[in-house]
Amino acid sequence: MRRYKLIGAALCAGVLAVWGGSAGAQEFSARLDGFQELGALNNQTGAVLSNGTGTLQLFLNTNAKTATFTLTYNNVGTTPPKTGKVSVAHIHFGKNHTSGGVLIFFCSNQAAPPPGPLPPSCPANSGTVTGTLLPAGVQAIAGQNVVAGDFDALVDALTSNTAYANIHTTSGTTPDTAFPAGEIRGQIRRGELDQNRDRGDNHEHR
Repeated sequence: MRRYKLIGAALCAGVLAVWGGSAGAQEFSARLDGFQELGALNNQTGAVLSNGTGTLQLFLNTNAKTATFTLTYNNVGTTPPKTGKVSVAHIHFGKNHTSGGVLIFFCSNQAAPPPGPLPPSCPANSGTVTGTLLPAGVQAIAGQNVVAGDFDALVDALTSNTAYANIHTTSGTTPDTAFPAGEIRGQIRRGELDQNRDRGDNHEHR
């Protein structure tokens, strides 16, 4: 009898350990397209007619203060006449149908890297980027009261539906004839991609 009690106690401890390790984990996702695009705070374009589309899957672990992500996009920067290559992809701090400052980077091809850990390079027009977001990567947004390195600001933005993924393009010329203020974007929602498919702010591509 004692042996079975010990086995039961061990199984219970194992279940609790697994539960404890995932207690802070939450899943978020987004679907990106040009119809949701607004542009930057002071350079709003409204919607963008683009063949580009993308998806984001993000797993937030509030206990570990990390967020792992997979960002996949296709045909970004390939719609004439305003063609170019992806310059940067990141999370902005803003509600649906509004613009906001940059919170943290997924990838970047910019000559001057952002403060914090060096993000991976962005595929030129189509591809997948994976990685882990860390507190050191959170950018300061003075006008929105966000200080650099504040991972709780990222958590609050995600859990309050105040974060969107944005992919920007550049033609590499002056003036820039692509979409440096953003070509495709998508509001980041709690849940899996399939759960977010039918939300009103996401559109199936034409």
